[in-house]
Amino acid sequence: MMRIRLIINADQTVIETIRAPIARLREEGHVVEPRLTFEGGDACRMAEQGANTGCELIVAAGGDGTINEVVNGIHKYLEGKPKDGSIPRLGILPLGTANDLASALKIPAAVDEALDLAVMGEVMDADIGIVNDRCFVNVSTGGFGAEATDEAPDEIKRTLGPLAYFLMGAKKFATLHLSEAKFIGESPIYDGPFLLYAVGNSWRTGGGNKLTPRAELTDGKLDLCVVTEMSRMDFMRLLPNLRTGSHVDHPGVIYRQVEHLVVDAKTELSVNADGEPLRARRLEYVVSPHRIPIVVPPEAESGPVA
Repeated sequence: MMRIRLIINADQTVIETIRAPIARLREEGHVVEPRLTFEGGDACRMAEQGANTGCELIVAAGGDGTINEVVNGIHKYLEGKPKDGSIPRLGILPLGTANDLASALKIPAAVDEALDLAVMGEVMDADIGIVNDRCFVNVSTGGFGAEATDEAPDEIKRTLGPLAYFLMGAKKFATLHLSEAKFIGESPIYDGPFLLYAVGNSWRTGGGNKLTPRAELTDGKLDLCVVTEMSRMDFMRLLPNLRTGSHVDHPGVIYRQVEHLVVDAKTELSVNADGEPLRARRLEYVVSPHRIPIVVPPEAESGPVA
């Protein structure tokens, strides 16, 4: 039996479907603490508080953004160096638009199954990426992809699901423009114009795009993909490859594995971390010294299946 904090970012219809599974867990002897989010930052605060008060399992019930906030909250707890050394496990109840991390980890979509898995599944000790003090466990993107994600309205995402990202991407494609930056890892990587970049701790983002197809959650490194300057027609031809992950050897693509990365842009960039937006001219990426135990099914892989 365990103490479980369930952090929920969902509408009333979905909340009603969670009531019965919560009641069942309580009948089984678990202590379940449901918490509803109302605004940005709530899930982060609730996760940190839950960890500090002894919750053994913290379940993020929402999309990739909710998971991101919960990871940031647990990471703040870990930065405080818990005296007893305990680390709460992260469970995932995929209720978002794209559910990229949940899909990559083969978390079931059904509420009952996902909640049962969170309680009884296996644990994967996953790396945590950090960009400018913001944690991410999946992928951070900049340029074209980040702008499309940032500008997709919540109402459209709720109504259309992953199709919302496609529609916003098509809109941004009509006004496609270049950014310019230096990418510096352990040594200089690239200096010049680019269309988009991705830094992956995992391999799936934006509703199923495999921008960092070789990334692994447990290898202690981050994968960098930079799509450099090319014509609009060439970029259009490349898009299906970005979707399937077959772009790594394309002459217009730079792909590297790094432990530390600095993106130094000429102007402020639109960037996201697990879909959560931020803007900056200089971005520094590192792998946290801490790891987060994520509850996964037995068939889950830390990296993509070849």
